[in-house]
Amino acid sequence: MVQNSRSVRGIFQLAAAGLVVFLSACSSKIPQGKYSQEEMLNLPLANRYNLPEPTGGMVLKVGSETLTSEEILSIPQVKEALTPLAKKGDLTAYEAQAMPLLRSIIRSKAADLLLYEEARKSAPANIDELLEAAVKKEIERFVADYDNNVALAEQELKRMGMDWQSFRDFQKKLIMTQSYISSTVMEERKFTRSELMEYYERVKNEQFFRPGRLQFQLIELVPAKLSPQQLLEGETPQQAARRIADELLQKLQQGEDFAELAKQFSHDPLASAGGLWAPVTLGTDSLAEPYDKIEKIAEKMQVGEIKGPVEEGGRIFIIRLVSFTPPVSKSFDEVQHILESQLQFQYKNRKYNELVEKVLKRADFVELERFAEFCAQEAYRRWSK
Repeated sequence: MVQNSRSVRGIFQLAAAGLVVFLSACSSKIPQGKYSQEEMLNLPLANRYNLPEPTGGMVLKVGSETLTSEEILSIPQVKEALTPLAKKGDLTAYEAQAMPLLRSIIRSKAADLLLYEEARKSAPANIDELLEAAVKKEIERFVADYDNNVALAEQELKRMGMDWQSFRDFQKKLIMTQSYISSTVMEERKFTRSELMEYYERVKNEQFFRPGRLQFQLIELVPAKLSPQQLLEGETPQQAARRIADELLQKLQQGEDFAELAKQFSHDPLASAGGLWAPVTLGTDSLAEPYDKIEKIAEKMQVGEIKGPVEEGGRIFIIRLVSFTPPVSKSFDEVQHILESQLQFQYKNRKYNELVEKVLKRADFVELERFAEFCAQEAYRRWSK
């Protein structure tokens, strides 16, 4: 199957540009697939860069058209992907990675040729005359890109391995194919509210919900880790920890720095960093006990607020909330238009893939595989040196 990345790109390129053509064709008395001269002049204009060089090599026959190995190997993506693989010198490993890429690209190219044939079948008798007008407009735009300097424009064509005639032929094919695809997949579908709601429930957590986050600082006192000098006469370690916590709270209220006190007194594993913990995403249960309880307490605090002493798991904590970002959730009504656009795109993408699969049934897949193998071997011969 042609890769989704290609079909996605194609649908987006065609949807806006082909809309006028498609709606006009449907509303007129012209038979489906027939276009007026005015409509042809408004057909989507094709990409004019990185065109394959029309040179020789092994040929794959696709319908009444042909595809050469040189066209495949001149695609920048192919050379960039296969050259480093070929240079490793392991032919078996090279073929295992090269063949899937080449199959995909060749199937995509074959689909383009077959779609062009379908476009020709549905075109009016005077299609060549109409295409001439559309291509003339495209050539004018191409030359205008080079400040109307024909010599510079021609130099660019040569750099792409083309002359004016091959450029015209290439444009004709792309214009026809794009208009045909547009007329085939531009049909809008109406989605019911229940369909939109069902889709919303599937994607809301991923697309329309942002969990809250918070960050806190801790001073953690572990009674068992208090030094003998920190215990007053007759105090248990737990009592001493409570007393020290109260003393630290008084110092904090008097403006002393939380981080410095944490470095001096805290038994927290992050004491050397001033007791500053990494941001926590709410609801993920990412903290172990007893710090998960600290997260719940911090969630209810105000930024900058200090709370303590808090006893959890036999330890005593002083907590300072550093930052808090509340969770955000968008309702169905807020995003209904986005849902409709996404479902519409998915629908058109499916229609496009169905169209491609339909025309590809006419391809000889045995020959396609043999052609892909030849391209892989030729690429290895060229780029393994």
